[in-house]
Amino acid sequence: MKKNVNFEKYLFQKAEYINSALKKFLPKDNSIISQSMRYSVLSGGKRLRPILVILAAELFDAKAEDVIPAACAVEYLHTYSLVHDDLPAVDNDDLRRGMLTNHKKFGEATAILCGDALLTESFNLITKSKSSEKNINEAVRILADYSGYKGMIAGQSEDTIANGVWSGKSEALLEKKLNFIQVQKTAALMVASLKIGAVLAGADKKSLKALEIYGTDTGIAFQITDDILDVYADKKLLGKKGSDVENCKLTALSLYGKRRAEKKADEHIRRAKEAIAVFGDESEIFICFTDYIAGRAY
Repeated sequence: MKKNVNFEKYLFQKAEYINSALKKFLPKDNSIISQSMRYSVLSGGKRLRPILVILAAELFDAKAEDVIPAACAVEYLHTYSLVHDDLPAVDNDDLRRGMLTNHKKFGEATAILCGDALLTESFNLITKSKSSEKNINEAVRILADYSGYKGMIAGQSEDTIANGVWSGKSEALLEKKLNFIQVQKTAALMVASLKIGAVLAGADKKSLKALEIYGTDTGIAFQITDDILDVYADKKLLGKKGSDVENCKLTALSLYGKRRAEKKADEHIRRAKEAIAVFGDESEIFICFTDYIAGRAY
């Protein structure tokens, strides 16, 4: 990517491409579940995870059109996680991206079933990618591993069920717990996105490892930024009220304070850039991506 290219414009163009594909893949009927699926998937969002699928595939000379089903599959799964996160039994949020959350719009039962549908369909959709059967099978396994009970669900469980139990614990223990939440809840799906795109393009194991390190550190920096924005961001830009303090969550902000949390984010940004540098000039766009997610205002 040339340095004079506006990266935010580049992201916008990629997001528009992904949005067009999502509209094509989403169900068209008027059932309440289909309406609910379209409502949450098409309610906005930066499409960062599907963009990572495409960037990783292009790194190994695959075309975006070959992996767009996989990119959309990741967005399906991400959206399901948000729909369920917003439920009263979890984070109990009324707004998402400035709009009513799914359960506020359609009711709790429909929101639960919408999430179930998106999760299931994500595995169906990823198989429509253009690659070898072996690579597609591996991509499906990656999505399952990183989003399942050992991955994203493990992080969400620790993040949610452990609310309010951190008082009086040692900082060393809290740091360990926080790192687990950051890696599993947030970074896991970013790593999965990168590895899915790369695997579908036929990447080797050494490259996959570099992308895993890059994705982990970028994902942690993303979560730390999220923690800070949850309290300090303009709520109109954020599109939600911010509920971490109300829910007594363990976050980088609650553990370290704003200044130390920002330093922690900077450290992970540096590590991410070091990991991706193995790809030489091709790493520039990934560096831009990391800088963007850490410097965003919402």
